Order: sequence, then structure tokens, then C-alpha cells
Amino acid sequence: MSLTDYLTADRVVILSGRTKQEVLDELIALSCKCFPRLVREVLAEAITHRESLMSTGIGQGLAVPHARLDGVTEPMVVVGVAKDGVEGYESLDGGPIHVLLLIVAGKGQHEPYLRLLATALEVLKDPAVREAIINCPSAQEAYRTLTGV
Repeated sequence: MSLTDYLTADRVVILSGRTKQEVLDELIALSCKCFPRLVREVLAEAITHRESLMSTGIGQGLAVPHARLDGVTEPMVVVGVAKDGVEGYESLDGGPIHVLLLIVAGKGQHEPYLRLLATALEVLKDPAVREAIINCPSAQEAYRTLTGV
């Protein structure tokens, strides 16, 4: 599996929001634009619920907000880059969040969801790649850095 199986250039954005809620709202809006079958209110509620259980800030500047929804037939991902970091994201390592992957999968898609997550994290575990993504001047460049395309 390659990240390009799930990620296209239009699904990567340089985030303008500063707070956790602002950047999540941007990623939810992008998800609904890229995947019109998603219902914004349903996705927002699912993401908010998941974040209320435990922050998805996994450390090393990464966050993976995610939800499982009825009617989703294959996992979907959008990526946001917060150049200055996100205020109040509560990362497990206490550090700022700079790269966010919002993943939506179907209720019964545990295995494909985990493969997508593993594929993305394989790329993002390299500190040099994360730093390059954060410093990209555009979403298009961030996409190229993420995917090698």
C-alpha cells in the first residue's frame, strides 16, 4: 500500500487556524469538500466525541483525529499542516502539533484503517520528513514531500 492510494494533492492543506477546534473545523470542511457523501455535522460530532475520549495528538508533532462512520465504503484521509503549531492540542509528549491526518473509515473497516494509518506513520516517523513538510511553502509541496510524487 502506498499513501498515494488514499491521498491526492487536493486533500492536503496549509492550515490557517491556530487552535485545536479551528484546525479540526478546517479538516472537517476539507473532508466534506473532497468526499461529498460525508455529512459535516455527523463528521464533526464523531471527531468531537473521539477527541473527548482522549486527545489524538500522538507526539512528535503529529495528530491523527479519526472517526468511523456508517456508509463509508473505504478509508479516507486529508492532511493539514500547521506551520506554527496548534494551541491546546494536548499531545502525548507535550509538544506542539504540526501535521494532522484526519482519517474517516467505515464502521467495519478496522484493518484497512490500520493499514492506512501505518502507511502514513511510516512516512511521518522520519523527523527530517516531518520538518520538510512543516517548512513546505505550499500544500502542493507538502503533498509531494509526503508522497514522493
